Amino acid sequence: MLDSLDRPLRAIDLFCGAGGLSQGFRDAGYDVPFALDFDADSVATYRANHPETHVELASIVNFDPARITEIVDGPIDVVLGGPSCQSFSTAGRKSGWVSEDDERNDLWEHMFGIVEHVRPRAFLMENVPGMVLWRDGAFGDKILKRFRSIGYKVTKDILLAADWGVPQRRRRLFIVGVRDGEAFDFPEPTHLGGWRRDTLKLWEARRRERGLLEHVTVADALSGLPQVVADTSTARYTAAPRATSPFARYIRRGSRVVRDHDVQALGAETLDLIDQIPAGGTWRDIPPHKLPDRYRGMRRTDSTNLLGRLDWALPSYTVTTQFNNVTTGCVTHPGENRTLSVREGARLQTFPDTYRFVGSLQSRCRQIGNAVPPLLAHVLAYRLAVHLDGTSAAAHHRPAPVIKRSRAQANPG
Repeated sequence: MLDSLDRPLRAIDLFCGAGGLSQGFRDAGYDVPFALDFDADSVATYRANHPETHVELASIVNFDPARITEIVDGPIDVVLGGPSCQSFSTAGRKSGWVSEDDERNDLWEHMFGIVEHVRPRAFLMENVPGMVLWRDGAFGDKILKRFRSIGYKVTKDILLAADWGVPQRRRRLFIVGVRDGEAFDFPEPTHLGGWRRDTLKLWEARRRERGLLEHVTVADALSGLPQVVADTSTARYTAAPRATSPFARYIRRGSRVVRDHDVQALGAETLDLIDQIPAGGTWRDIPPHKLPDRYRGMRRTDSTNLLGRLDWALPSYTVTTQFNNVTTGCVTHPGENRTLSVREGARLQTFPDTYRFVGSLQSRCRQIGNAVPPLLAHVLAYRLAVHLDGTSAAAHHRPAPVIKRSRAQANPG
């Protein structure tokens, strides 16, 4: 732990995407003077929500690190980055695992080059857990050793976003390196809950024993949203903030209208299939004789989340880049025969309702699914600020744990 500073910490955001990490770090009181991404829609979204930041539309592969120190006047305390993770994700595996020659495996090295040039006090890298599991952990060890070789004390952990109040069962790897002082300690969870209905009582007993808050649910996340709209025009909330969940009050702060509340149209066959699936169910709940021929060769243990419908009383599954497609996983609305809307996906990711997204429906879903949940980023940003500054006073803001609403209000359907 180092001496306290008399200014906010400053971070730069590589692979910034729509700005989930930046939003969380800004919420914690950081300045974010620079960001970089190669995707035009993501950069447009970032600029619309973070006009104070200089954003470069460029690939990190060809980006000269010296440009950053030319653009950013003054010290850079933290380098943030989430290198493209599709190669390491379940969906991106080839022949059972990751392809040796996939160039996305090397993107972290370009982040390493910027850290080596800028020499920040700390860095934070986010990715899917597969990044450190590949080759029995050898690939992850390689990454850690490289950063340690230039003087950083490096720690890693796989965090479940729901354990910090995000209404989503999203597991992601975080690697944090600190140049001076003690190694970073990850924050303790504030929430706890189960994933499967047959073990919920055991998880509840454990939660009570540890004195933690309940997981925030899909019902909490979608509270107060109106019917979906046909396009990206604005819509009105269905209830005043005081009549919604604590999460909804938190997420709609400063917003008077609902934007991006549009959905992907579904075909007649798909609508007929999801109509037969209860909340919390999947394709396996459809009577076998009613399944199309292409499903009948599947084992009951295959594609366990296919055509899955969310459960009001639990956090959602991971919001993916294709949450507009019900055949890609558990993304069917818990009470209506449709996919999640763009705004609903954004809420499950904890983007504030004031956040605007640019691009086609598919592009906006991809940007949201790729992002780090801003609330989780805020938790990590505050923890890192306290670690580096030795104080939480004035410049940095502690996130207030989001509370699940009462059981009597649990199912708006």
